[in-house]
Amino acid sequence: MRYLVDLDVTTHLAAGRDIEQLLPERYEMDQLVIRYVSIERNKPSSWRVRLCEVLDNGTPGFIDVYEFEPVDPDLPFGDEWMFDSIESALKFAGNTLKARHDRYVNRGLIQDEFKDRYHPEW
Repeated sequence: MRYLVDLDVTTHLAAGRDIEQLLPERYEMDQLVIRYVSIERNKPSSWRVRLCEVLDNGTPGFIDVYEFEPVDPDLPFGDEWMFDSIESALKFAGNTLKARHDRYVNRGLIQDEFKDRYHPEW
């Protein structure tokens, strides 16, 4: 099973393991913008929510969204927000970024999500 259940999400974050989710895309000047959110522990009681927006630079042999060109070169790692609890980070991601509670994956699986959603023929 690729997606983490709610208990796994909070357990992973409490243990310092990052989680990610592919968000709905958007278009900028007719170009597909891939959007994903990551939540990671920054300090023992601080969590970072990061919204990354990158251009679809993928090819059948290159699906590493972490290496795709950022939409905003001044924000190569995306926008970031800090929270003092897991719950507040998750609530922000859901309410503001429209992340779904049932679509988080472990760090590194976002490439598979990208390929399956946008380029299943690869």
